[in-house]
Order: sequence, then structure tokens, then C-alpha cells
Amino acid sequence: MSSRASNRVLVRIEAELLDLVRAYLANRAKDVEVIKAALQRQDFETIRRIGHNMQGSGRTFGFEGLTAIGAELQRAVAAANSAEIMRLQACLADLVSRVEVKGVEVPNAHRLARPLEPVAVGRADGPNFHEQYVLVVDDQEMNRMIVSRYLEKEGYTVRQVSSGDEALAALEQRPPPAVILLDVVMSGLNGFEVCRRIKSNPRTFAIPVVLVTGYERHEDRVQGMEAGADGFLSKPVDRQELLARVRALARLNKTSGTLQEQQLSGTL
Repeated sequence: MSSRASNRVLVRIEAELLDLVRAYLANRAKDVEVIKAALQRQDFETIRRIGHNMQGSGRTFGFEGLTAIGAELQRAVAAANSAEIMRLQACLADLVSRVEVKGVEVPNAHRLARPLEPVAVGRADGPNFHEQYVLVVDDQEMNRMIVSRYLEKEGYTVRQVSSGDEALAALEQRPPPAVILLDVVMSGLNGFEVCRRIKSNPRTFAIPVVLVTGYERHEDRVQGMEAGADGFLSKPVDRQELLARVRALARLNKTSGTLQEQQLSGTL
């Protein structure tokens, strides 16, 4: 057996996600050259962003090595340590060349038994109802794609946006989402601030917001609750928990919308 074969990194992925994961790894291979070019022109912000994205998406897909390299890249950028960035670039190139992904089927026990129930969602500013959709907000493309894949397979309509500003702009349009899945750590407006703005707006405060985060600290959860979050999901996102949380909050949103309609019509 060759040393290359013996040093391979085998990662088992849900079979239906193989195409996403292979695209993800191809993008990480491209990052090797992007980091090299960015370092030559002293563009540390690009390198920091690559590290941030790699840390979050690596955790999502179960690539522990890439998660670690992403975290170390951000620390190296903070210290302006070019030598360490070059070392990590080499580590990234080596790891990506050795990763092998294998598709595995998810046991039925890991899936939700009930099919998606059709749910109408009430507008935050009136009694009209529209077909539901879920707004997914994350600055990491692969994170958005994997969550969207899970939801769409269950029959949800999904809209993806990559920043807090885009999320707030999307909420100016109708119909409103049934549920908002909101990443916490993003460039620009972070998830806490976006949630705070959603909950302070009379037109959007009733829309359930779930913060999706890799944070496990008690104080971060408290900050999310103070911002008005209706729930939390930890990264990497578990399919079963994701679907159960979205289903429950969409049902709650429907009930709230029905009560609002009754109040406005004078039947309650």
C-alpha cells in the first residue's frame, strides 16, 4: 500500500449530499491558490474570510481537519503572521489532496416519520395567508445549500441570502417567511443584531427566528434570547432537529396568524 493511500482521510457523508461535498472540496482546493495570491498582495482580509468560512463549513460537513485549519488561519491573520499562513496553506493543500468521501445512507430512524404538513403563514401586517417558505441567512454558501437541501426535500420553499442586510431587505417583500434560520457569525451585521432589528419592527416581530450557531457558551445563548430569538440550532445542523424545529415554529406562526385574523374580523 502506498504511503498516500495509507494517509488518506476518509469522511462518510450522506449519499444525497455527495455532489455538494465534492463541490465544497473543489472550492477548498481553489482556496489554496487564492490564499497564496492574497498573501503576496498582503490582502489579509481575504485570507481571514476564507478561514472563517472554512471553520464553519468544515464543522457542518464533518471535516475536522479543515475546521482546525480555518480557525488557525484566522489566528494567523490576526497576528499578521505570514510564515504561519504559508504553513497553513501547505497543510490545506495536503489535506484536500488526501480527503476521500464516501456516501452512506441515513437510517430511517434519523429521518422525520411524518411528511410535511401544508401550513399557511399569516402576514405580519394583516390577515391574508400565503404559502410558506423558509428564509435561510448565512454568509457561507455550502451551509446555506445543505440546510436548503434538507428543507426542500421535505417540501419547503427556501430562499437563501448571504448577509444580514440582504435578510432585512427580503423581509420588505411579501409574502413573509414562515421561519427565519439566521447564522450568528457573519460579515457585516451579525445574527444577534439582525434578530434584534427583526424583533423591534412591528411588521416582522412575529416571524419566528432561529439562530444557527457554533457557539456553545451560556452567555451567547443569553445574548440570543435578549435579541428575541425563538430558538437555537447548533452547528453542525442535525437534519432531524432542523426539520422538527422548523415544523413546530411554522405551526406556531400559523396559529398566531389565525388569532390575528380573528381579532381583526371581530370573531374572537
